[in-house]
Amino acid sequence: MINRSYKVLLVEDVLMIAKITEKMLKMSPTNKYYTVWKSRLDDSIQTLKGEEFDLILLDLNLPDSSDLDTVSRIIEVAPEVPIIVLTASSGDEIGLRAVQLGAQDFLVKGDFNHLALDRAISYSIERHRLQRTIRQLAVLDELTGLYNRRGFNTLNPDVIQRVKQTALRGYLCFFDLDRFKQINDTLGHAKGDEALVEFSSTLRNVFRKDTLLVRLGGDEFVAMGVEQHPDQTMEALRMLEIVLSVRNKNGVTGFNLEASAGVVYFDQNGTPLIEELTTGADAALYKNKESRRQARGAASAIHPAHEVVT
Repeated sequence: MINRSYKVLLVEDVLMIAKITEKMLKMSPTNKYYTVWKSRLDDSIQTLKGEEFDLILLDLNLPDSSDLDTVSRIIEVAPEVPIIVLTASSGDEIGLRAVQLGAQDFLVKGDFNHLALDRAISYSIERHRLQRTIRQLAVLDELTGLYNRRGFNTLNPDVIQRVKQTALRGYLCFFDLDRFKQINDTLGHAKGDEALVEFSSTLRNVFRKDTLLVRLGGDEFVAMGVEQHPDQTMEALRMLEIVLSVRNKNGVTGFNLEASAGVVYFDQNGTPLIEELTTGADAALYKNKESRRQARGAASAIHPAHEVVT
């Protein structure tokens, strides 16, 4: 009985070994495998860029690559795909070093049958899935599903690097919820958690999908990204204002959801440090919060203070 279907990239330069491996995959008593065969590393990399795979069976020594460099280059292109290394060496050293680099397992050519191969694939896919889940849990906020502080520290350099490589403008926006303590104190922490989750969902809806969205802790949030056109950030903030205003007028949850915001912008001219950006965004947030507090009698709106950091 077939339990699962898997798409496998087989990277092997010896035709006979590739045919034997494909035959083993077809003999699986539990899984169905669709195999794509490539004999060179460069061809394999191009294939990985255009197609999705569940697993890679990887020969280390190819016409255009050898040994552990083969593993490193494949992982660089497809870090989310589990790899089983096929080695001609009867010793464990090269296989163990490949696992240390990120491969899930290794098999010695000629020393395994279709059952061992099938079992290694199933275990490798599941092990890789669990490792990915653990990595995600380490950088995700449990309550909201946004990135946490560790995720922010890990991923913000990618945003800065994207700005350095383009003529586009980057932004860092800090938020916190107005009178959030009042929600907790008067309605209870369950309602406070509900407010945090709802605000997180609203941020997802108004910002682009590639925005780095973060809950730093408590009621403090971050949006960081690269503008694809001028004033994109302000457009998102205006949309956030509209969504929250409409939501509060409905009054269905027993509390208003309001936020202060502070923005800094940066571009490829200069190399701003994340510490400079966060200091600027935090200062802009404080100015906005103070002005909103002074105008509390007026209708709540987000008009974020902003600075340019270059």
